[in-house]
Amino acid sequence: ASIASRYDGGEGVERLLAAQAAAVDAAVRTAWAACVPADAGLDLLATGGYGRGEQYPQSDVDLLVIGSADAQQANEAALGVFFAALWDLGLKPGSAVRSFADCAQAAREDVSTLTALIEARLLAGSMTALDGLEDALRVDGLWPAAEYFEAKRGEWRGRHARYNDTANNLEPNLKEGPGGLRDLHTLTWLARRIYRVPGLEALVPLGLLGPDEEATLKRDWRTIARLR
Repeated sequence: ASIASRYDGGEGVERLLAAQAAAVDAAVRTAWAACVPADAGLDLLATGGYGRGEQYPQSDVDLLVIGSADAQQANEAALGVFFAALWDLGLKPGSAVRSFADCAQAAREDVSTLTALIEARLLAGSMTALDGLEDALRVDGLWPAAEYFEAKRGEWRGRHARYNDTANNLEPNLKEGPGGLRDLHTLTWLARRIYRVPGLEALVPLGLLGPDEEATLKRDWRTIARLR
């Protein structure tokens, strides 16, 4: 209710999204602490859009539990209670429970999984979990730059085709349609995976994006994000 009031008051969309993510973080961490023992040997990460903090009202809450097979098995019941609690709170958790090796295998099989994992953010557990995940995703042959680029371009073309390759639809899809949020996300993912930079801003000093282009993309993102 507080965030909705701030939206109506014209507050910037970056601050609203951060507040939404923080509110979800608080609920998820409280549920985790109540359901999963502190010594379980498990770490909880946010992934995908939730991981990067771009959390809209009614968005899914994408979560990854990292732990060994033994830790997963020993805490299976506790994890079940945790995820059920999130549903009871009115959240929509998208969940995966994996080891580091499982993450690498899932990423190898599906480029979208890799993309979600490179935006991971720690919610509970040890900071070494992020280091371990990053190491797991750096194995030789796991979506080299050229293959990753082509795979994401393929997704891009497929999305645009579903909306007749135009943004000028009667009811344009703000997320998936041409010129929508997913196009801007894709540019950021390519920057992070191929050039190892945190975002579009870092492409400017590399000469890959003009300052005016970066400013235009950021301005248009704010417009579409606020509408969504």
